[in-house]
Amino acid sequence: MLQCQAFIIREVLVKDSVTFPCSCTGNCPVVQWSRFIPSYTIVSEWKCPRGQNLQKRFEISGDSSRGDFSLMIISVAYNDGGSYRCSCNGETVSEVKMKVLVATVVKVQEKQNVTLPCYGDTRRQDVKDVQWKKDGGKVVLYTHANRSVTTDEAGSRFMMSVEDFLDGDLSLHISSVHLSDSGEYRCLPHDESQDGEPPTVVLKVE
Repeated sequence: MLQCQAFIIREVLVKDSVTFPCSCTGNCPVVQWSRFIPSYTIVSEWKCPRGQNLQKRFEISGDSSRGDFSLMIISVAYNDGGSYRCSCNGETVSEVKMKVLVATVVKVQEKQNVTLPCYGDTRRQDVKDVQWKKDGGKVVLYTHANRSVTTDEAGSRFMMSVEDFLDGDLSLHISSVHLSDSGEYRCLPHDESQDGEPPTVVLKVE
């Protein structure tokens, strides 16, 4: 009996590409990828001896000889967002929920100061902290209970305003930017349960 893998949640920027894993073994298995939320659509399927891509930009990209039937979505569109399922011989083996994000792009010259915008309703009782992440790693954490701003970087070039937080302004201020500061930043009010607006900012240091 096949065992369904853990449900995966992926966040992807518009126009990026993404791959969802799926493993299926057996002699000439029938593999089908479908999007079942918000509506049911078969996007790609594999039947011996080859696969068939039923939607443009969707293709089974893994090594089928090794049982890898991963789905690649090329140049993700906003309406690609939703929940996807891989089935092997009619049985579900993996499910992925994809949230498509639209990034705000901020450009700045090296050594200048820059502000990455983010806003959220801080009147809500559950908004007790805010964190900014860069390429998945935490950069700044603001804890409202003790009005503290902590950062992992020595020298504290990354800051948030305690006063602005009370007005719903969660913007991240970076002083004397380095080329290495370039990347994708995420604003997450209340740990990771909510997104700020905009949720993602791409910083390009020139």
